[in-house]
Amino acid sequence: MVPFISLAALVGPQEHRPGASVPRPVESTDLMELTDLYLRSYHPEADRLDAEKAAAKISRIFAGTHGNPIPQASLAIVNAVGQIIAAILVTDRHVGSATPGTAYIAELFTHPDHRRQGLAEDLLRRAMDVLHTLGHRTVAVTVHSANAPAMALYLSRDFRRLTQRAGDD
Repeated sequence: MVPFISLAALVGPQEHRPGASVPRPVESTDLMELTDLYLRSYHPEADRLDAEKAAAKISRIFAGTHGNPIPQASLAIVNAVGQIIAAILVTDRHVGSATPGTAYIAELFTHPDHRRQGLAEDLLRRAMDVLHTLGHRTVAVTVHSANAPAMALYLSRDFRRLTQRAGDD
């Protein structure tokens, strides 16, 4: 079985649900807070070394390793005291992709204490709306096949599995 699955969706205007969270743009000064959120989201028992690796990963996204960041579509939701509790980081293409007009969701994560509240869906809708406004035709993402909540979210937003090339497992 393939551990990672690539999905893509057409980008169009998005309706925002009533009472949806209002995100703010992610900024490079958010690096440490995004690193902490990333670790809490994916690796709650992570150590200092994992924190360094996570910071490097987020830094590479900001630096354009995964394509040029799209600041208008890279968004964060903050709680009442201003802490980031969910974020989406979007670039203009996936590394190695030659498909013009395709944006790439490099990361979408939510703090475990704030899951199942629609925050990831709010971020995804807002990012897709921004991408449509900016002229992008499609958006892609790569998801671990064992991440059922992420798969359900993307499939609910009309993402479809990209066709595998011959020889890929």
